[in-house]
Amino acid sequence: MSEPLHLVLVGGGHAMLPSLAHAREWTDAGINVTLIDPQRWLYYSGMVPEHLGGVYAVDDIRIDLRRMARKAGATHVAARATALDPETRVVTTGEGKTIPYDVLAIDVGGVNPALPDAAVGTKPIHRVRALRPHLNQVLDAPTETLGLTIVGGGAAGVEVGLNITGRFVGARRAADLSLTVVEQSGKILPGFPEGMRAYASRLLRERGAAIRTATTVDAVHGTDADGTQVDMRTDTGEHDTVHPDAVLWSTGAVAPPLLRESGLSTDDRGFLHVTRRLRTPTHPRIFAAGDCGTIPELDLDKVGVHAVKQGPDLRANLDTTLRRLAEDGSAPVASDLTAFRPYPVAPLLLSTGARRAIWTAGPLWTARSGFLRLKHWIDRRWIQRYAPEQWGAVGWRSLMGAEAASNPDVTE
Repeated sequence: MSEPLHLVLVGGGHAMLPSLAHAREWTDAGINVTLIDPQRWLYYSGMVPEHLGGVYAVDDIRIDLRRMARKAGATHVAARATALDPETRVVTTGEGKTIPYDVLAIDVGGVNPALPDAAVGTKPIHRVRALRPHLNQVLDAPTETLGLTIVGGGAAGVEVGLNITGRFVGARRAADLSLTVVEQSGKILPGFPEGMRAYASRLLRERGAAIRTATTVDAVHGTDADGTQVDMRTDTGEHDTVHPDAVLWSTGAVAPPLLRESGLSTDDRGFLHVTRRLRTPTHPRIFAAGDCGTIPELDLDKVGVHAVKQGPDLRANLDTTLRRLAEDGSAPVASDLTAFRPYPVAPLLLSTGARRAIWTAGPLWTARSGFLRLKHWIDRRWIQRYAPEQWGAVGWRSLMGAEAASNPDVTE
């Protein structure tokens, strides 16, 4: 009698959730399924900025991976995968445990490049929650103040900045927040429409935030007073030092060592090359989705909208591969797999800490109150599928709520 097939899922990221949610179909068919992820919870990236803004409680924005695995009859290995041997088909964890696989799916996202020890990273997304205690400590004490520096003025850093400033304005504590956004390029939100950049800049400045562009952070040091020291220099060679209470490092993403050291083909940031079938070109039993996979001919940005859209295709292709291996021991040809089709222009919705959200797609953008309702409907409807204990009984009115970090009279 042959051994049962073993499907190993490395990383419980956004693109992996449909596979984990439907894993009961595989385990009922006698297939062993193992999820390797050191975290019990997946924090939904689309809701984290508003969590910092006070709109969502922690239970609102997280998905219980351990619960999902148990419900599916899968095994959750609470450890980090640190090595992958594609030839012997073995994954090794940080504790030295070796886990063989027949089919492997990877969704481990990325990590912030050169993350200083004294800064809070945005990759993986669960790290951002470390800012929440700083915010609560100040807002719960009328005499406390907070200095915060956000390094990186892209979409992630700006959305966090907007929600935090909105929260302080709404609490009538704007004067107690000293927030600075530092961006290496000449403008915040590089790559986005000029009008959108100007709009976001105006909101931040009207709420008391400072924006420093054409500025590079050279170092971040912890200090004896539990604060931080940030050393910066401008493109013109001027140097400056600030001493915030906390630093958020929002500088993009590179691949974790697991991918770079796997021996598989990668791009210049270490992310795995995959085809439109989300399969590695050299090993037909290895799949990757979300930020950790790069489809060379598409050159997609590392944003959550693509990961979420890839999820159902990843599940379908894993299912096809498992069925073919069970039938005749061979992997399916590419034409038998589902090809990922991205949005022609990826839409993006950014909350602003007020009752408007910014919608943008390509060169187009607008900010309207209706877009905050749309964002909340999309986010809450998506997470409702995977967090039934928190969102399962929520009706459509709550799914389309327009709660915001600030009160209605904040500058929009």
